[in-house]
Amino acid sequence: MDFAALKKKALEFKDKTVEFSKKTIEETAVKVSKSSLVIKNNEELEAIILKSQNTTFVSQEWVSKVFTKRSILIVGDWEKEFFKQMLINLPILLTKAFSQDIALKLMDVKNKEIDISRFNLLEIPALIVFENKEVYKIIYSEENLKKVVKNLTLDINKSIEEL
Repeated sequence: MDFAALKKKALEFKDKTVEFSKKTIEETAVKVSKSSLVIKNNEELEAIILKSQNTTFVSQEWVSKVFTKRSILIVGDWEKEFFKQMLINLPILLTKAFSQDIALKLMDVKNKEIDISRFNLLEIPALIVFENKEVYKIIYSEENLKKVVKNLTLDINKSIEEL
C-alpha cells in the first residue's frame, strides 16, 4: 500500500470516528433530556431551589451551627453544540456536586413550561447557584462553565467563588 492510499484510509477512518462521536453525543443528549437530571416544569424548579435552604443544628452544648446549602441549575440550549459537549462532562460535575451535598439539575432554556424570567439571565448558557433559597451567583459564558467543570479540584464551591 502506497502513502496516498494509506492517507486516504486514515481520512476515511477519521471521518467515521467524527460521525460516530456526533451520533453518540446526540443519543446521549436525548437520553439525558428524558432523565431526572433535567427540570421539566416549575414544580421541579422550585424543588431544586428549596434544596438550597440552610439548616441549623444545635449541639448538646447548645451551640448553634448553620450549614450552608447550595443547589446548582445549569441553563442551556439543548440544540447548541456546547451544551451537548457539556453532557459528556456531566458525570464529573455530578461527582463534584454529590461530594459536597449540592443538588444539581439541568434545564433547557426553550422549555416553555418553565418560567425563568425571574432570574433575569443576560446570556445563555448560565450556571445559577442558589443558597438559602436565593440566587447566590450566576456564572455566564461557555468559557466560565468549562472552568467549573474541568477544574481538577473536587471543591465546586471554590471553583464557583473564583469566577
